[in-house]
Amino acid sequence: MNIGDVLKVKGTTVETIGAGEKLDTALGKLNEKRIGALMVTDDSGAIAGIVSERDFLRVCSKCAPDLVVKDLMTPKEKISSLTPKDSLQTAMKIFTEKRIRHLPVLENDDLKGMLSIGDAVKALLDAVEQENKYLKEYIMGQDI
Repeated sequence: MNIGDVLKVKGTTVETIGAGEKLDTALGKLNEKRIGALMVTDDSGAIAGIVSERDFLRVCSKCAPDLVVKDLMTPKEKISSLTPKDSLQTAMKIFTEKRIRHLPVLENDDLKGMLSIGDAVKALLDAVEQENKYLKEYIMGQDI
């Protein structure tokens, strides 16, 4: 499967914003569309750059010095979580359906760890690479 195949399923619509737009407009668009980045265009509509959630995080402390963590957090009752026995497929399904990037791993309400979407993708890629190695060795008649 190549990137074109993924785009056929996902779609090719990309949210954009003009380079001269106000930051609150960009942040509002990220929140409204529930996305993590916007492509930035110049006055002619050509790509000028990209602005992401992390770009906003870099300036957050300057924008809202009086806010406290509880003003921003997702409350416990709304958090999706995993257990150590859940599968990576379960995690990927939650990441995809809820459009989130971090899941706490809980066992009987005890925090056992945190799984990011990057952690899950890396683990899945490592598993596929290992499986491919074994299959190649098997096909070539090599001992494993």
